[in-house]
Amino acid sequence: MKLQQILEAHIMDPKNPYLCYDLAKAYDAEEQGAMAVSLYLKSADLSDDKQLQYKCMIGISRCYDRQRDRGFTVKGALLDAVALIPERAEAHYLLCKYFEGCKEQEKWKECLMHARLGLLAKDQQENCELGFPGEVYLEYYEALATWYIGGQQNAKQMFFDLKHKRVLKPSLEERVDQALAKTFHPDIVPYKGDDFERFKFLFPGLERIYINHSKHFQDMFVLSAFNGKKNGTYLEIGSGGPFVHNNTALLETEYDWKGISVDNDPGLCYHFSEKRRNTVICADATDIDYYDLFDKHCITSNIDYLQIDCDDVSISVLEKMPFDRFKFGVITFEHDAYRLGAEKKAAAKAILEKHGYKLAVPNLSFAPGYAYEDWYYHPDVVELPKEMISHKEMNYVWDYFMEEL
Repeated sequence: MKLQQILEAHIMDPKNPYLCYDLAKAYDAEEQGAMAVSLYLKSADLSDDKQLQYKCMIGISRCYDRQRDRGFTVKGALLDAVALIPERAEAHYLLCKYFEGCKEQEKWKECLMHARLGLLAKDQQENCELGFPGEVYLEYYEALATWYIGGQQNAKQMFFDLKHKRVLKPSLEERVDQALAKTFHPDIVPYKGDDFERFKFLFPGLERIYINHSKHFQDMFVLSAFNGKKNGTYLEIGSGGPFVHNNTALLETEYDWKGISVDNDPGLCYHFSEKRRNTVICADATDIDYYDLFDKHCITSNIDYLQIDCDDVSISVLEKMPFDRFKFGVITFEHDAYRLGAEKKAAAKAILEKHGYKLAVPNLSFAPGYAYEDWYYHPDVVELPKEMISHKEMNYVWDYFMEEL
């Protein structure tokens, strides 16, 4: 309807708050702020309809926002809208947007509060009339505010989830990419039960896994390779703690795997021995006689999984492995090429290929471009599904395991 028609309808019924609102919107669209604000106020004053009053307050905030340097008035109108109907999302979103651009010292705490209140709203659908682009934008502001008030690790995970678990409009996707470039990717990329439908390499019992323990899906790779095998075996070198960031905890607790873990930190080993059933050895992995270790523990010629995660000395540990007597089904080898260069990675590849191992996943990365592990398998021990073999030079962990949205 053209402005002239709306104006004529208002003249015929000047005390109708809905016609006032329609006329206010028409002037607002023409960026005639003074007329629009007066009509928004008149509409709100004439009506007892809180929904209409709410829309009027947002309209007023929009008019003053166009004028610039009227932040106090913009904020006041939006807070009036929140006071009218706190359970609607639009004003909370607009306040987040306001706080992002303002200079108030405590702005990020208020931004976080309104982002979370908006996410509690009953209706979070996009509302073009009130300038609300939808729920995911509130999630973005929740992540952004969390970052600025000191919750860095949580914010990284929030931005990661936005990037990889939500469908974003191009403008928001660009902002999320910029945020991830600034905050960097989270230290851990976990599997969660909600990811079941997107997980590429299904295996028996996957539906029962709510969350894994590895930092970057190593435990899920092993279980996928062995199709959810029960009562498997492992040698874990550089085990760390019993559960946090541990590659064998899920294998032991959910699939009854048996094995030996090695670490050189006495505190971690003590904690491990208190919390886990399987054996842990506190020792320098480069000083162990692995022939003797395997004989003492009656380890058979085929072991399902070998982890070598020893930072700068991983290659020294690999060189001590008794490959002439024992075969490992799957090996996850930490080469840290992103910081140490490719020399140790190449040396490990030469050793393993000499003994019949094949590279399944080269350059697994915890963030795009940050390769730190290679994953191998031995075809005499495990028949790795062909879809698990990657021919990419670089394999970002999330992209390797998850189908695209």
